[in-house]
Amino acid sequence: MKGNSLEKGTHDEDENEILKQQDKAMEQHDVSSAEHKDLDTGWAWVVLFASFGTFCLLGTSLYSVGIIQSVLLQKYKESITLTSWPGAVNTALMSLGGPLSSAMVDRFSCRTAIVSSGIFLTIGYLATGFATNIYVVIFTYGFIGGIGGALGYTAALIVVGLNFRKRRHLAVGIAVAGVGAGLFVLAPVLQLSRDYYGSSGFFIIMAAMMANILVFGTLCFPSELEKATQQQRKHEIKVDKTRNSFLQSLQCYLRVLSKVPVILLCLCMFCYVLGVQLIYQHLPNFIVAKGFTAIQAAFLVSLSGLLTIFGRVLTGIVANLNRVNCTILYSGSMAVVAIISIIYPFIAKSFAGHVIYMVVLGLFFGCPYVTIMAVTLKFVGINFISAAIGLQYCVAGVGSIVGPVLAGFLIDQGGSYELSILIAAFCIAFASIFSAATECFKPKDIQTPLDTEFEVGEKIRHSDGPCEHSKMLKE
Repeated sequence: MKGNSLEKGTHDEDENEILKQQDKAMEQHDVSSAEHKDLDTGWAWVVLFASFGTFCLLGTSLYSVGIIQSVLLQKYKESITLTSWPGAVNTALMSLGGPLSSAMVDRFSCRTAIVSSGIFLTIGYLATGFATNIYVVIFTYGFIGGIGGALGYTAALIVVGLNFRKRRHLAVGIAVAGVGAGLFVLAPVLQLSRDYYGSSGFFIIMAAMMANILVFGTLCFPSELEKATQQQRKHEIKVDKTRNSFLQSLQCYLRVLSKVPVILLCLCMFCYVLGVQLIYQHLPNFIVAKGFTAIQAAFLVSLSGLLTIFGRVLTGIVANLNRVNCTILYSGSMAVVAIISIIYPFIAKSFAGHVIYMVVLGLFFGCPYVTIMAVTLKFVGINFISAAIGLQYCVAGVGSIVGPVLAGFLIDQGGSYELSILIAAFCIAFASIFSAATECFKPKDIQTPLDTEFEVGEKIRHSDGPCEHSKMLKE
């Protein structure tokens, strides 16, 4: 990490000395999950349950944008374009706010970030129930709700990584499967609540549901590993008293971005989310345009939500095998989605063709979100994982904005749904290529994902000192 110090063109001697002291302190206090005995056992499973529940609710909020938009259209009678803004802002901020969540995790804890997420979401939905016009909704549901989703989404993933080591990939798979579970189980509940209680009652019930994130957040007590990383960051700040916390966080992000594999992973996530947004934006209309009913289209989309649960859990199980390269799972699952999306327009004339596509999409669509932590850990280590994943989600947020805009532009300019899906397929194919390219930068002495911390932790016991410890972890 010494070669990755912040470069400003010119440094005076005092500045260089401060940076040297900081790097030395980091070398002496780097942490390894191999040293902590509370991982994979005891309360870690309660934290996993809390993370799963958090993803259930956040997934419901994220993928119920269509239902919420129909409620807003019925209540405010505004144009479709204007009414789509609250959902667009909410969805974008959930990803763009990744660095905000990472900063809160670094400064306080995952528990604080998840509880804060529940507070923002509850207030946002409750205020939306009493909003007088669509512009207020853009602020309450769009901004407040979006910030709440951002705080919880990244933290709910990071907290699993800080509580599991040997079974980390399986645990992440179970946690993010909550997104599909929430979509499958709670989406019909939201539809019923809208029918029975009206628009205001709908948002009040949404607020009550999101309040459960407060309960899940309080269960996420910091593990020994999380406490160790927090202590290290405090030590770094103590060593360099000339910088405030903002500059410390900025330096952390710049150090992460100095690694080429992280840049490739960010580009990968941008292309992947852009492509997926293009697909889901036009999927129901594409099915209807092929001669099927809206009910059949809804069933097919729901089927993909159900199957993503199994896909994510199975990915976690496979990724947890010692000899499996998680980059292959990460890149390969994207390649499968790209290939089936290229084939999809040619088999969409029959209902069986739609079912085949939904089965494959559901099984493989969520796999990258299971392995993203394992792939990222190869290049940044556990100390900088929150910053690295936060940056990737931030770039994904840009893709979530560009995707719907591009989708609308293509149709407005006379394009077809088939063209949109094919463009999405090629975007996802590029994402697969970017992620596969990270293998060119894989450290030579790390053979499997688990070696990043477990095997390196074993090597530390036989190393010559803290500097060698730091060197191996940073590689």
